[in-house]
Amino acid sequence: MTKGRRFFIFFSSAGIMSAFLLFTLSVRKDKPLEKYLSWLPNSKVISMLTEIRNAQNKTYPKRIEFVDSALTALNALELTELEVKHALRDGDVEFMHDLTKAREKPKQYYVLIEINDYEYYIVALSYIGRTEIFQLGKIDED
Repeated sequence: MTKGRRFFIFFSSAGIMSAFLLFTLSVRKDKPLEKYLSWLPNSKVISMLTEIRNAQNKTYPKRIEFVDSALTALNALELTELEVKHALRDGDVEFMHDLTKAREKPKQYYVLIEINDYEYYIVALSYIGRTEIFQLGKIDED
């Protein structure tokens, strides 16, 4: 048996096992993939913006407040606070953006969200007990 054939057999069987494992974990009701992938940076920041964890590792929703400038932008874009809060859970944090300042106190993040097939951005400040959204806008498609 040649080396090429051995590598082919090994990697094809590893691929089939990985696909089987991914499929079985994705159909479970307790969502283990979400738990296992929660350590990624985007998930950690979204979690930090939307929920509070206590010492027993229980999560509670964090209060999300809109500053006056964000409220006027909400009215201009004809959005509601609830739509933005729900879209924030699936948002994408842009770590390399100029408005993201993760090393400051309070931490500031530029997050892309999608509402009704349109892409918007928010800039949020993360405090210990609350999250403050102070900038909101629509991303122009060029």
